[in-house]
Amino acid sequence: MITFNNYLQINIIMKRIIFFLVVLLSLPAFGQSQEDTDAIRQAVLNYIEGWATGNIERIQESVSPELSKRKAGTSGEMVVIQDMSRSLLCASALANSKGVRMADRTPDQPLTPEIKILDIDGINASVKTWNAKYGFFDYIHLSKAGGKWMIVNVLWDMSAK
Repeated sequence: MITFNNYLQINIIMKRIIFFLVVLLSLPAFGQSQEDTDAIRQAVLNYIEGWATGNIERIQESVSPELSKRKAGTSGEMVVIQDMSRSLLCASALANSKGVRMADRTPDQPLTPEIKILDIDGINASVKTWNAKYGFFDYIHLSKAGGKWMIVNVLWDMSAK
């Protein structure tokens, strides 16, 4: 038989357990370091700014030789995929060294891409960027090997913004 005192003790214990769980679940995850976050951001900047300025060294620093960069489009009912490798990205960047051939939507503003890290899980990360100057966005996947974050996949398109 549960007495009133037993009930109070159980109630106190349950409240402590609930409080502990709330505190535990509200703590941020500490799986990644600030160094990882900074390195991911730098890799993405190397990719974007390297493309815009024709600096292929920056691209090669942060983009895997196995890059798969894609843009999906449609032709009637069919989805059409345009592929780009790292070498084609570098060729595109070299052409941009004489000036980006895309319409500059903000000619009076510098290139300042928005970078949002969506997820970091172990050696993999997902990032979304948006480039107001040229009007496109990228969904970027990175992996870390040998202590270095490299871009391995990019899905991009022109923005509706």
